[in-house]
Amino acid sequence: MRVVEILFYDTNKVKLVVEMPDPERCTTDCAPHVPRSLFRLFPHLSRHKCHNGHGFSFKREAMATEVPHLLEHLIIELQSQAQHHEVLKGETQWNWRVDPRGTFHVHVEYENELLVIAAVRLAERIVNALDRHDVEAIDIEREMVRLREIAELGRSFPREAPQFRPRPLSLDSALAALSWGVEAQA
Repeated sequence: MRVVEILFYDTNKVKLVVEMPDPERCTTDCAPHVPRSLFRLFPHLSRHKCHNGHGFSFKREAMATEVPHLLEHLIIELQSQAQHHEVLKGETQWNWRVDPRGTFHVHVEYENELLVIAAVRLAERIVNALDRHDVEAIDIEREMVRLREIAELGRSFPREAPQFRPRPLSLDSALAALSWGVEAQA
């Protein structure tokens, strides 16, 4: 899975364009270890509300859902663990008549722009590591400390005026601005 574009819009929403490299493996029923491992790492995810067509809890929905839908909930959870939020919402959409098969649009609310960028980056790394059965490569506790530091840093920056939105922002340029997590890539 790869986040290929981040677009900020309104005053507190971000849209991610997510590409799944194998469109035939874009659901969790193809990788059931991913949601199981994710719930072990982040037990609070089991209490997330999820408005799906079946009325399932998120924990039940996660066993047969799109991987970018997991990403959506993980981004919300990471933000919530790093900084108190009242309620954050998200939505995952796709239209493969318009976009190439395996392309998803993930919308997530945020309160702290720097935090949401860092949460997107970390969530992407976690989901990919879980898929490779290599989550040990990520020190979750250390990464959560970093997210909290970024949340504090983000609180000191004023929000941009809405007239500057929407603005596409590549993940690479956002990360370069943060200079965060680069050593973890090596």
